[in-house]
Amino acid sequence: MYNRILRIYRNTWHLRDLITELLDFRKQEQGFLQLQVESKDLIAYTKEVYMSFYEYALNRHINYRFEHLEDKIIAWFDPAQMKKVIFNLLSNAFKYTPEHGTIVVTVRRSSQDIQILVRDTGAGISPDAQDKIFDRFYQSGKSFSEFTSGTGIGLALARGIIDLHKGEIKVDSQLGEGSLFTVTLPAGYAHFAENEIQQGDRVTEMILSDNLSQQLLLPVEEESLHPEPEAGKHKPVILIVEDNKDLLEMLVDVFHPIYNVYTATDGVEGLSLVRQIQPDIVLGDVMMPRMSGKEMCYKIKNSVELSHIPVVLITAQTSVEYAIEGYMYGADDYIIKPFHVKLLVSRCNNLIRGRKMLMERFSRKQEQIVTATAVTEQDKAFIERTMEIIKTNFDNPDFDMNMLASQLNLGRSKLYIKLKEVTGFTPNEFTLKLKLDEAMNLLLHHPEYNITEIAYKLGFSSARYFSKCFKDFYGQSPQEVKRKNGKREDQPAGRTDA
Repeated sequence: MYNRILRIYRNTWHLRDLITELLDFRKQEQGFLQLQVESKDLIAYTKEVYMSFYEYALNRHINYRFEHLEDKIIAWFDPAQMKKVIFNLLSNAFKYTPEHGTIVVTVRRSSQDIQILVRDTGAGISPDAQDKIFDRFYQSGKSFSEFTSGTGIGLALARGIIDLHKGEIKVDSQLGEGSLFTVTLPAGYAHFAENEIQQGDRVTEMILSDNLSQQLLLPVEEESLHPEPEAGKHKPVILIVEDNKDLLEMLVDVFHPIYNVYTATDGVEGLSLVRQIQPDIVLGDVMMPRMSGKEMCYKIKNSVELSHIPVVLITAQTSVEYAIEGYMYGADDYIIKPFHVKLLVSRCNNLIRGRKMLMERFSRKQEQIVTATAVTEQDKAFIERTMEIIKTNFDNPDFDMNMLASQLNLGRSKLYIKLKEVTGFTPNEFTLKLKLDEAMNLLLHHPEYNITEIAYKLGFSSARYFSKCFKDFYGQSPQEVKRKNGKREDQPAGRTDA
C-alpha cells in the first residue's frame, strides 16, 4: 500500500511540476525567477531525464546513448530548473532527428567547469537561424517527430536558466549534418548568492520520477482486485517483462497474491526466462531495450516449444494501428496505458482460465476436437504433425517417444513440456489416447475385427493389456462396447478374415 501511495504522489507532483514550468517562464521573463541550488550528482540526475525519452527513442529506431567517463560528478545547480533545460534540449533533438538517426547525451568536466552536451544527427540549423534560436517564440526547420506544436519558448527559457546559473549555452550546427548543444556550468558554488543555496535536499526532488508521466494508473478497489484462491490449487506462473522499475514493482505487487511471479527487465532476458520456466502467461511492455515486447512475443508465438503460452502486451501507444500490429505479432491481448489494474488482472485471469478449460476439454474429446480447438496455428500444426507420426506408427512395436521427438525435431524434454501444455497429456498419454480413440472407432464401426486383432493392430503387447487400458480410460471394457453396439464377440482370438 505504501508503494502505491508513493507512486500516486510522484505522478501528482509531476503534473504540478508541468504547471510550474509555465509559471516559471513568466517569472524568468519578468526577472522574478530565483534559483534554489543544491549539490547533486549531475551524471545520475541527467541520466534520469535522459531515460524519460528512452521508450520514444526505441519507437523511432533512434540510436540513443548516454556517455560519461566518470562515475560521479558533483555540481551545484537548481534541479527543478536544470530539468527544464535538459528536457528542452532533448525535445529539440528528437524533433529534428529522423528515424534511425543518432542522439548522444554526454556529461563531462574539466578543471574549471562542467558540461552537458546533446548531439544529434538531425536536420541541422542554418548559420542565420543559429543566432535566433534562443529568442522567444522563434521556430524554424523541418520537424521529423511529433514535437511539432511548440511555442518557441523552450530554448529561450533554457538560456535564461543557464544565465542565472552563471553558465553558458551554445550551439554548433551544420545543415543536413546535425547539431551539438553545449551547456557549460561553473564548478563550485561561489558564484551563487547566499539566498540561492539550499541547505538540504528537497524532499519533493528525492521522490520525483519523470519517467512515469505516461503510466498513471486508474484507481481500483483493492478488496475486489484478487479472487480467493481455490483450495488445493497451485498458483499459476506469470512472467512480467518491464524495463521501468516503478511499474515493474507495481505489477509485482498486484499479481503476487494470486500468481507465482517472475520478472525480467528486457526482451532478451524475458525470452530466456520463458524458455527456462515455461510460465502460464507472459505480461510484457512493448518498448524495451535490446528486444522489444513485440519481437519477444513474435519469437514466443513462432516457437514450437513456446507458442501455447499466452502473451499480453502493455503500451503507451494508443492508436488503433499499433494495437493491430501487436495482434499481428501474435499477442493474445493488448493493454493501453493508462490501464485499470483490475481490468488487467481480469484479462490475464481469463486467459489462464481459458487455457485450463481447453485442456479439460482435450481430456474428454476425440482427436478431431483437439485439433479444431488448438489455440494458435502453430499449436494446430504441431498437434496435427504429432498425430500423423503416431498414427503412422500404430503397429510399430519399436516406436517410442524418442522416435516421436526425433521426427518432430525436438528434444524429449521439450516434447514433454510442449505436448503437456497444449493438450494436457504427456507424450505417452497422448499416444495412448490416440490409440484408444482409434480402438473405439474400430469397435463401433468395424465389427469384422475382434478385440485381439484390434489390440495387435494398435501396437499393444497383448489383448489383456489393451482391455485394461481401454477400461481405465473409458470406464467400460471393449467387450461391453461391442455388446452395446449389438455385436457380441464370440469368435476365437486370432481370426484373420477381412
